[in-house]
Amino acid sequence: MPSPPDRTPGVPHPTNTVHFACFHCRVSFKQPGSSNWDAAVPQRPFPCPNCKTPMHRMGRYFKAPPRRDVRGWRETVRLYRDGERFD
Repeated sequence: MPSPPDRTPGVPHPTNTVHFACFHCRVSFKQPGSSNWDAAVPQRPFPCPNCKTPMHRMGRYFKAPPRRDVRGWRETVRLYRDGERFD
């Protein structure tokens, strides 16, 4: 059985996925292929599967509030607009 590859905590690698959120639908998804730490490669937009609007990149460590938690989502939108990212 092969040993797992050495991974240093905090160092990006291809299997990292990033959380994206749709503020309109109040949903969050991890998107495969979203872990791009090369600044020369442009980030591609991920559309919301429900409403098809571009989702907002929240970071690797984002924990979305429950969908019914309207106050939690308002706070999430406020933090995003203030520049907070969960990387």
